[in-house]
Amino acid sequence: MVLAATETLVKELEEGLKKPGRWLPGHPVIGKIERGELTRGQIAGMMTQIYLQTVEVVRWLGYLYAKCPIKEVRREIFNNLMEEELGAFSGTDAHFYLAARVAVAAGADRKAMDSAKLLPATAALIRLGEKMFYEEPDWVAGFGTAFGFEYQSPMAFGALAKALKKSYNMSDDEVLFFQVHVSADEDHTGAIVRVLDKHATSEETREAIRQAAFTYAELYHGMLSTYEAFA
Repeated sequence: MVLAATETLVKELEEGLKKPGRWLPGHPVIGKIERGELTRGQIAGMMTQIYLQTVEVVRWLGYLYAKCPIKEVRREIFNNLMEEELGAFSGTDAHFYLAARVAVAAGADRKAMDSAKLLPATAALIRLGEKMFYEEPDWVAGFGTAFGFEYQSPMAFGALAKALKKSYNMSDDEVLFFQVHVSADEDHTGAIVRVLDKHATSEETREAIRQAAFTYAELYHGMLSTYEAFA
């Protein structure tokens, strides 16, 4: 049974994430893609930024795994890392390679993606990940960062997959990056809540978790707006 303090924390997180500028399922890019308003170049540009950010996620999980002192939690982190790096549980591929598929389907040059320029919004998100997973001394706070994304991504990414197939004739294989997050991140959210229930025991840690979740959501929201930088 989840503790009352954890239930309160999760409710605060959910309510806070639904505010404008944090709520990914309400991002304007979803409606624009549904209506076919973006050029393929804009989708390719945005997805290249998402690819560059997703490459870093594996490193963040490696940092967290190394400094987590609880072996049961390390197993949860390791399972997440296996899925991100190999697609081990979804039977797909590394999530960054799945992101690249979407970009290429929209017209991106696969060979040029790794040397693409990081836009400020993407760089800020990567910097936050480094700070929270590597530099932050309280390992539990990193799970707040994860909650800020994992709670929302099934809703936002499910809508994006559907819209790309409908309006841009992308195949199921081409939008796997979005589809795989629907079930995987629902599972990850449950694992995060279990960790918070056992280890987010101080108000200082809970406040760090709130701020991490909200900041990560705001910065990911900003990265989804990077389509504006492309023609």
